[in-house]
This record gives sequence, structure tokens and C-alpha cells, in this order.
Amino acid sequence: MNWLFKDPTQRLQFALRNPLYALGSLYREFTLADERFLSSMTGVPSRTIRAFLDEPLDTAFFSALLRESESTLRGLQVHSADLYAKKVLVQYITIRACRPEIVVETGVANGVSSAYILLALQKNQKGTLYSIGLNDPQYLPTGKSLGWIVPDSLKTRWKLLTGDSLVLLPSLLDQLGRIDLFIHDSLHTYDHMLWEFRTAFPHLRPGGLLFSDDAGWNAAFSDFCKEVSPEHSAILRGIGFLQKPLQPQRGAVPA
Repeated sequence: MNWLFKDPTQRLQFALRNPLYALGSLYREFTLADERFLSSMTGVPSRTIRAFLDEPLDTAFFSALLRESESTLRGLQVHSADLYAKKVLVQYITIRACRPEIVVETGVANGVSSAYILLALQKNQKGTLYSIGLNDPQYLPTGKSLGWIVPDSLKTRWKLLTGDSLVLLPSLLDQLGRIDLFIHDSLHTYDHMLWEFRTAFPHLRPGGLLFSDDAGWNAAFSDFCKEVSPEHSAILRGIGFLQKPLQPQRGAVPA
């Protein structure tokens, strides 16, 4: 659990501001609650999934990359993903467990989540990440471009498309056909989130997964779960997880 002790000052300050949430999070850690849910989706034992948590910090080049990026990200006026947050790690460990071939992600910004995803694919020795993002300077440090955190050593499995997901996502999905995992991390409005879910879901293979960042910001994720009756669904550390049914269900979004 090395990740839990990274950036202790920030974690302590957060715990003091949100004591009930912090206590609940510790309980989930000691009971492997997150890992047990992910095990139900992937079929991989929860303790095997827990072991994946420390991989990023135990990987020398990746750990160094995160340390080097800290000072740059602290200077941003707009909040970026926490480099060591469990909300990033739960996506990493799920990808390590489910070993997807084709992953589609919307929303890139600095590339924190993208880098973790690509590291998981590298560890799996399989898979390609297709990312769609806006090269918007308000979300980036001065002089940095979209996805700047991602190192060259991880880019062999990365296809980066610059532009609006409203334009690029439908054509990309038509080109790919079936995908194993879709990750929403772009504009977090109800209408946009629901549009992305509905656009990507028909392309998910049976048993495929959908992640939604900041799933608790509005009702889009919960409403979509009601539409499609997923095999499994939950919100862990702010990330919505949904597994497409293995068999088509009457009234669901068509595949």
C-alpha cells in the first residue's frame, strides 16, 4: 500500500476537512471493498487486484515521472488529476485485471489518467488506447501540449486524436467497431455525459466495461445504468463502473 502514504500532507489535510469520507475510505481499504467489487466484474481474485495497486510506484521510470510532474501541476489554476489518487489507481488495477485490447478515452488534459492506462497496457503486454482531447491551454501549464505527461516509452500503444468528442467519437467508434473499454473524462455535464455513454455503449463487447470520471457530479451515470441494466455497476472513489450485460436485455440500448 505504498500509494497510500504518498503526499501525506495533502492526504491529512483532506482527511481533516472530510473526516467521515476519510474513515469510510480507510474501512474500504482494510476490507478490500473496492477490489472485491472489481473482482466480481473481472473474475480476478481481489488480492491479486490489490497487488496491482503498488505497481506504478514500484516502476522506477513511472515513479520518477510522477515526481517530476508534481511541481508543474501544482502551479495550475485549474485542478488536474491527483497523481497518486485511488480514483486513478482503481482504473489502473481494473485494466490490469481485465486486459482489454481496445480502450477509448475522452478527455486527456495533462495526461495523468492516460499515462496510468498506458502503463497498465504495457504491463499487460497488449492493448491500444485511443484518446480524444481538446488542446485547451486553460487546462495546461504554459508551454505544454495535450497529454504532455505521457512519456515516449508509453506512446507505442497510444493513438491521440485532438478535437471535440462530439465530432470525433462517433467516427472513431465506427472505425473500431467493437471495443473492450470506454472511459468518459471530458465535459461533465448531464447531457454530454449521457450522450457519450449512449454513443459508446453499443460498441462495447458483451461483458465490456464503461468508466465515468466524476460520476457523482450529476445523475447521468445513474440514469444510464437504469437504461441498460448492467451486469455490475458502482461508483468507487468518484469513478462510475459499469459492465455491459453478457446477454442482450429487452429495452436496453441496442448493441
